Amino acid sequence: MRCSTLRSTDLSGECLGTASQFMLYSTRNPEDHSREYHRDPVCEPCGESFRRRPALQARLVPLHVYMPESAFIEIVEGHRLVQDPEHESRCFDCGTTGSVNWFRFQTNGCSGRPESIEVLRHTRDMLQAELPERAAESARLWWDYAVDYLHTHVEDWRVVADDPHYSAFFTFRDREYGVRHDLPGYRFGAEKLPNRGCPMPSIIDDQPGYKQAVFYFHGRETDSGSASFATWTPGHANVTDREQIILYAPEGQIREVLCVPGLWGWDITTGAICDAFGAISHIKLQTRIYE
Repeated sequence: MRCSTLRSTDLSGECLGTASQFMLYSTRNPEDHSREYHRDPVCEPCGESFRRRPALQARLVPLHVYMPESAFIEIVEGHRLVQDPEHESRCFDCGTTGSVNWFRFQTNGCSGRPESIEVLRHTRDMLQAELPERAAESARLWWDYAVDYLHTHVEDWRVVADDPHYSAFFTFRDREYGVRHDLPGYRFGAEKLPNRGCPMPSIIDDQPGYKQAVFYFHGRETDSGSASFATWTPGHANVTDREQIILYAPEGQIREVLCVPGLWGWDITTGAICDAFGAISHIKLQTRIYE
């Protein structure tokens, strides 16, 4: 997502930076001295420049951006490629640069996206082995290839022997994954755990014709029991507001923002919310809009 600033910080032209922060600011109406409030995505240099201007009363919060597959030039051997000013293409996840053909013939799996590393196959001997042995071998081979060879920086690696689907669990960039040993074609590879490994969220107050969904999360409660929450407003009249999922502190202050460009369905949007803000505990559907 591009920075929304019309001029770069050195005033040399339009800002071409990538938005990484969400700026909340206000401008003063000289006629009645009231203030008009605005919210825009900005890059870090522009955001800091605006924050230092007292008249704007600007505040910056983290911005997450969901990238659909259509945003990439091509997805080759697990690498999601974008244009690069100095090379033909660059992997959005691991930062590797090269031509599309180089990615196609010289790589197999992306170290910045564990779910892309799922092309390994069980040996013929392992197909006849018992579940604990097959699971342990798939965990060992996945580690050898993904971590030792591709240098994927996994954390909290845990091997399990009695799960019918997974042989190991781990975290990567604050996201929970599992190594599946029962993929089609005798393959095994990593996948994101649904809802970060927590039970699927319940939906309460399922009102027909709802305009806003309010999400509550595991682990985002204060000591007093108050909870942070996020709002998604697919029924908003403004398209931009439909694309923004806002995480609020219990007292109502905006803490983080997730942008999902385009109008996507329930599964994709809730998956992006889970990736950005954490495991969802329950969802409340309502006809009124909280802003």
